[in-house]
Amino acid sequence: MKRRLLYASSQAYEPETAEERRRVGWIEPPVVVRRAGPIGHRSIDQALVGRVPDGVVVAFRGSLPIAFDGGHDGWATLLDWLNDGLAVCVETRDYPGGVHLGFAESMRRLWADAEGSPGVLSLVRGLLVRNLMDGRAQRHLFLTGHSKGGALANLAAWRASQLPEWGDMPLSVATIAAARAGNGAFARHYAATRIACLRYEVPSDPVPHLPPGPETPRWVRAVARQFGPTLTASDYHPVGLRVSGAPARGWLNAWLGHIGRLVSWRGLDLRALTPAALAAHAIGPRSGYDQLICIGETACGHGRR
Repeated sequence: MKRRLLYASSQAYEPETAEERRRVGWIEPPVVVRRAGPIGHRSIDQALVGRVPDGVVVAFRGSLPIAFDGGHDGWATLLDWLNDGLAVCVETRDYPGGVHLGFAESMRRLWADAEGSPGVLSLVRGLLVRNLMDGRAQRHLFLTGHSKGGALANLAAWRASQLPEWGDMPLSVATIAAARAGNGAFARHYAATRIACLRYEVPSDPVPHLPPGPETPRWVRAVARQFGPTLTASDYHPVGLRVSGAPARGWLNAWLGHIGRLVSWRGLDLRALTPAALAAHAIGPRSGYDQLICIGETACGHGRR
């Protein structure tokens, strides 16, 4: 199932990818939920909702990559990244503690119906009814996502855990390179729920440490400082059980030392940093996350083909 969620997170970027669709094992093609941001009509939020034999899966798309051949123009990418940059921690009635303003707004848009287009909540409810009628899937909700999508999966899991009608339904979350969704108060309340959450993090990927908090490494803080000095004063915390690779050594120590040399009083050479950061954050075949997802499964050759 972990592999299926990885494939679903990948398919969330390009829903029509036939190979990923087969790998996930959808009972029928998933429904795509798209929402435009507050400016213009370009879609910046997206999720897949569908059934597999194990239950209902919701996969949230991460931020649009800078170079992305998926029918999106540069303005959509810019608006998506600006939404990510709304890292002000705010308190709302939908969550305990404080949450990332941009991510909370994305979840608000995706969760609810809009102009005749069903949202995540309505679609999951409909699929659970279908499960009762045809018995083709279990009563279990799985939420997943990569990068920004991982943060949205955590926000969706909280919302789902608070619905009395789903009080008897297992909630499982697997996030891949997830950005942080909320502060310490949100993390404590999240941990007290019945949500079973695994968060996969490759040690050399800076995104799981952002927005920064008390546990953020110094080298990530140095990178964040180049984008906004106030960002380093944030109080964001991760949620779920961390699954990571081996501790930093060898090539990883060398790479982190390279970042240390790049970050100086003169600033950061982003041209030199970007390829390494993008490689560490990728979830495609043979990536670090592609292999990390199956640690402990001795019979699994995933990521080693």
